Amino acid sequence: MREPPAVTNDICFCPLFGLLDVIAKKWALLIIAILGNEGEKGFNDLKRELGCISPKPLSDTLKNLERIGLVNKKIMETSPPTVKYSLTSDGRVLREHLIPMLVWISERGGQEIPGCPIRTGIHQERINQPG
Repeated sequence: MREPPAVTNDICFCPLFGLLDVIAKKWALLIIAILGNEGEKGFNDLKRELGCISPKPLSDTLKNLERIGLVNKKIMETSPPTVKYSLTSDGRVLREHLIPMLVWISERGGQEIPGCPIRTGIHQERINQPG
């Protein structure tokens, strides 16, 4: 009689390669944070909130986030056409998974930029809960 295969808790990290290629870029997580906090945003609104980003990196980052299914692009039939970006359900889930990592970094000396416009809106009692 053959023994059943051993159950392990091994997790293959290979799927990270494709995702990390996109979200490890300088602006990707900031875009995810802004869209997660505020819902839909236009290209120029995102550019204004991010501050020092130029149009090409913003456009490239949005295209990549859309390509991997984290951001929706909606073209409004206005004159001229207006484009609005928002998070997909996968983008919202990713954002929620990033919040504990940001809390962990903050607790270990991560520095906030004075007047940071990008906030999660979580409450202090949630941060301090054991778990």
